[in-house]
Amino acid sequence: MRVAALAGATISLPALADTLEASAARRTLTGKPLFFTADQDATVAELADTIIPTTSTPGAKAAKVNEIIDVIVKDCYKPDDQQRFLDGLTQTNKLSQDAYGKAFVQLDPAQRIEIVKKLEADDKERKAQMAPAKSAAKVENSQADLQMPEAKKRYTPFFTMLKDLTLTGYFTSEIGATQALEYVAVPGRYDGCVTLKPGQKAWAI
Repeated sequence: MRVAALAGATISLPALADTLEASAARRTLTGKPLFFTADQDATVAELADTIIPTTSTPGAKAAKVNEIIDVIVKDCYKPDDQQRFLDGLTQTNKLSQDAYGKAFVQLDPAQRIEIVKKLEADDKERKAQMAPAKSAAKVENSQADLQMPEAKKRYTPFFTMLKDLTLTGYFTSEIGATQALEYVAVPGRYDGCVTLKPGQKAWAI
């Protein structure tokens, strides 16, 4: 299953890879989310599809990116990060209700884009607030960074997590690797630098 291969590329822990493999298999077998509720899973699917919509190639929803996000958040994220992700989904629906009187999954594509832009802007503002205050002296900046709690240094806002997971999940899926990218199942010689022609897709790796 691709989720285990994805984890193996970033985490060299056989036990975790086995856990991911089992979770992915259970998700496929039952057709139900393992960590998210059904409503949360639907929201993740539509958010991912807003980030990578169907164009000349299928989008994130067709690639079932929500399934890989469900498994990775369940098996790889710490409780604080899991809660931040869930809070982000709640905030997404709150923004949707406040702006349009409907849940995110009920919005039209243009409305979804506006909500996603708002989530992205909120992330940027949060990151700016958590960054150490700028100082005229580099030494003061270094001291400010050292004094920052470790949790803040590792803090990743919701939309950043979602976007990273969406991009990674999509471009490691069969659809993303073979339709959005150029793909060779059995590559030949290695070329370290290949000139791309105008309009040519990047290569899957």
